[in-house]
Amino acid sequence: MELVRKKRKGTKSSSAVGSHLSDNAGDHGRKKKSKKTMGGIMMTAPPSTSSSPDSPNRGHKRKIGCVDPSTQIRRKKKIEHEYVLGVPIGRGKFGSVRLCRSKSTGEEFACKTLKKNGEESVHREMEIMQHLSGHPNVVALKAVFEDSDSFHLVMELCGGGRLLDQMTKEGRYSEQKAANLIKELASVIRYCHEMGVVHRDIKPENILLTASGKMKLADFGLAVRVANGQRLSGIAGSPAYVAPEVLSGHYSEKVDVWGAGVLLHALLVGVLPFQGDSRDAVFEAIKNVQLNFHSGMWESISELGRDLLGRMLNRDVTRRMTANEILRHPWIFSTHRTHLKHCL
Repeated sequence: MELVRKKRKGTKSSSAVGSHLSDNAGDHGRKKKSKKTMGGIMMTAPPSTSSSPDSPNRGHKRKIGCVDPSTQIRRKKKIEHEYVLGVPIGRGKFGSVRLCRSKSTGEEFACKTLKKNGEESVHREMEIMQHLSGHPNVVALKAVFEDSDSFHLVMELCGGGRLLDQMTKEGRYSEQKAANLIKELASVIRYCHEMGVVHRDIKPENILLTASGKMKLADFGLAVRVANGQRLSGIAGSPAYVAPEVLSGHYSEKVDVWGAGVLLHALLVGVLPFQGDSRDAVFEAIKNVQLNFHSGMWESISELGRDLLGRMLNRDVTRRMTANEILRHPWIFSTHRTHLKHCL
């Protein structure tokens, strides 16, 4: 479910790129049992407690993550007392998203209604959004209301739509534009990891844009909080963006870096790096296909851009970059990318 305005009927994409980018995951990632589809898949095993060398600051709660009193659950007030609920703008397995307007200020927001149904993921998503409150690249949670069967999350409305839709419309990104977006994404991933949160579903469907083009990470339905040294197990995420170690067993927060790498590949050349006719075929590609950054479609991409991508999509987790290392890579901070091709 996305916190964006619904497109008017009859709107068509100006590019076929989107068919190669979308993983069609929707909210299926919350299901307890995976299906033989290309949808997202839910964690099927509890986290283990084996040690992880990654992210030494994991679990360190900075002031920015303090829960805003306004986002504390309001059980005594109905949402209708403070907001006018409008038209639906999104729907998923566990609820819906509607436009809403503050009665006191007239400002528009998105209201995400999640059915309780005993689903642990609903409570986890709400708690994680509260935990991450305050970062400029996380969809802002404004208020939470609870009634007998639902939680109502009032969030900022992202007028620029989904990143996926923009990619579908515009096709391949310039290196400058891709670097700007990846810089913002790496920044918010680093923040999540420092706060002890692994998103586990980084993909363009879960990245929203403001009217000015600023990116916002959304949909924390598959996200989990981890303690120092804790490892995760069980398959979670959307098939084309799943890291190889997820398929092999235990994994760490570096799965988010892999997902960002898959996204960067799509931004630069317009296609996903690992494809197949079925979920299992995609998984086989993730485990075995060797990427060739010297083929024809990469001729216009700088060596520094290819270098960063190779480090983000390294199957060896110990050699894969962290989010902080991405932010220090010269491709990210260089202001002269038109001259990067011969820099290495």
